[in-house]
Amino acid sequence: MDSNPHYSALSSWVLLIAKAIDSYGVDSVELFTRCRLDHSRLRDPGARFSYAGVTRLWELAAQVTRDPGFGLTVASLWHPTTLHALGYSWFASNSLQEAYERLGRYARFISTAANGAMQIEQSADSYCLILDTSRMKVRPANAAIDAGLGMILNMSRAAYGEHFRVLRVSLRHEALGGEKYLERFNDVIGAPVAFAQPENAIWLDPKMVAEPLATANPELARVSDQVVTDYLAQLDRNDVTMRVKSKLIERLPGGKVDEEGIASSINVSQRSLQRKLRKQGISFSQLLENTRRELSLQYVRDPQYSLHEVSFLLGFAEPGNFSRAFKRWYGKS
Repeated sequence: MDSNPHYSALSSWVLLIAKAIDSYGVDSVELFTRCRLDHSRLRDPGARFSYAGVTRLWELAAQVTRDPGFGLTVASLWHPTTLHALGYSWFASNSLQEAYERLGRYARFISTAANGAMQIEQSADSYCLILDTSRMKVRPANAAIDAGLGMILNMSRAAYGEHFRVLRVSLRHEALGGEKYLERFNDVIGAPVAFAQPENAIWLDPKMVAEPLATANPELARVSDQVVTDYLAQLDRNDVTMRVKSKLIERLPGGKVDEEGIASSINVSQRSLQRKLRKQGISFSQLLENTRRELSLQYVRDPQYSLHEVSFLLGFAEPGNFSRAFKRWYGKS
């Protein structure tokens, strides 16, 4: 595991830990001080905290509260703003599948140490969410894993409704407490839970995951995604892929976008942009294609836009060009 001090966690996620600590009658300010974290920065929704310090906070909170299920308490306090704009795009997603894909795509927004940790394995009769901690740059505390999986399930229930069901759950860590802990886990999960397993995973019914959500709102999802993309572009100036994507979303409605113009907009030469993208395993044309593909479903699902308007918003010169591209992407008109 990498001990790089530059990995960070979103303040609104850390705020949830502070609220949970206070709910036990423990002074969260004192624990923050012991972990060398600035409690006053919780008031800034865009602030970030050292991931190493936050990991220490998780461990200390579990010790001081003497509750092995501390992570489940944190999960119970979630709010859409806990994930900043990502929380709103989650609830505005067309389906749980789309929401989970968003979470995987933007996991770095919540914690830069978690980039690539959320994996999805899907087949005709199985849908599995995996939190692969081996991909994380800093090993998370067990309570943090409990909280993350618990919050995903709580948010899923809120979006899908009372008929949301989990098939089973597995966790890599041992059971953290006695019967009381297991009972709490069963209440949260509502399905069999196995500990000391090879992976942290949630198994769901693929048909349920694909069902349209009543809370779907394509426009809100699109706007919230833009907020997340812009935030990430500013967070890591070295992530040229996210910077280019942010500029593409901004400029596509204006018509044709080209590599030279985008390079100029982020103050690099075209050759330098090509080299930087190549290091990240992608080309400008691939990034343009991927960005259009992601946006296309959101626009098509929004009843306020005609096919001609969607074509314009994605930077296509003619509706026919967009129609052919959409069929190539999704296999249907």
